[in-house]
Amino acid sequence: MEPIQRPNGLARPLPSVVIVALLAALSAAPLAAQASAPQDPAALQKAIRSAHAEYALARRTISEEREAWRRGKQTLETQIQVLRGELGSFTTRIEEARRSIAATDAKFGELDTEKARLQQVSSLLEQRITRLEQRALALLKRAPAPLAAAVRPISQRLPETDEQRGRLSLSERYQNVIGVLNPIDKWNREVRLENERRDLPNGTSVSVTVLYVGLAQAYYVGGKGPDGAPNLAGVGTATADGWRWTQQNDLAETVQTAVSIYRNEQLARLVQLPVSIL
Repeated sequence: MEPIQRPNGLARPLPSVVIVALLAALSAAPLAAQASAPQDPAALQKAIRSAHAEYALARRTISEEREAWRRGKQTLETQIQVLRGELGSFTTRIEEARRSIAATDAKFGELDTEKARLQQVSSLLEQRITRLEQRALALLKRAPAPLAAAVRPISQRLPETDEQRGRLSLSERYQNVIGVLNPIDKWNREVRLENERRDLPNGTSVSVTVLYVGLAQAYYVGGKGPDGAPNLAGVGTATADGWRWTQQNDLAETVQTAVSIYRNEQLARLVQLPVSIL
C-alpha cells in the first residue's frame, strides 16, 4: 500500500475512517468467500492469515506514515524558525535603510543650503575680482615702462571681456591680479633708479638715468655738455594715459645731485625738485 503524498512531498497519516474501511474490507473478503463456497477449514485459515498479514501491513504503513510526518513537521518547524529569523533580520535592515535614507536626505538638504551660500559668495567674489581687474588694467597705464615690462607676462592674462573671463576660474583670476598688483605696490613704495633711453626733438635718442619716486613722479638726467657735466634733464608725471615727460634741462645739475645721493656718491642733503600732479 502506497502512503498518501502531500503536495510538498511529506507523507500524511491515513485517517481513522480509511483504516476502519480497510480493515472491514479485509475481513469481508474471507466472509464473502465462506458465504459463496462450502466451508473449507484450510481455505478459511488461509484467508484469516491473509487478513492478518494485510492488517499488519496496514499498521506498519500507518506507523511509517506517522514517523514520516513527525520528521517532516520538525523540518518545517526548523525552516519556519529560520525564515522568521531572516524576516527579523530583513526588517531590521529595512529600518536601518530607512534611517540612512532620512539621514542622507537631511545631508542633501544641508549640502543644498551650503551650495546656495557658496554660489552667493562666488557671485560676490566674481563682482569684486572684476572690479580689481579693471583697476589693475587702469594702473598698468600709469606704470613706468620698466615696471610694465616686468609684469607683462602676467598682465597679459588679465581678461577684458566677458568671454575672456569665462575661460578662467576665480582662483586663476585672483592669482593674476595679485601677480600684477604686488609688483606695482612694491614699486609705488620705493625710490628707484632705472637706465632708459629718451628720444630727443632732433630725432636722436640718448641714454638717461631715471629717478622714480613711486608711481607719481620721475626725473631723468643724461647727456654730456662741454664741461662733461650732464646737460639733459626732464620731469615725468604719471597720467591715466601713460607717462608724460617734459624736458627741463635746467634741472640737470639738481637731478644729478639727487642721483648721486641715492647712489651714496655724495652726502645726504635736501634737494628741491619740482612736483606736478595730474
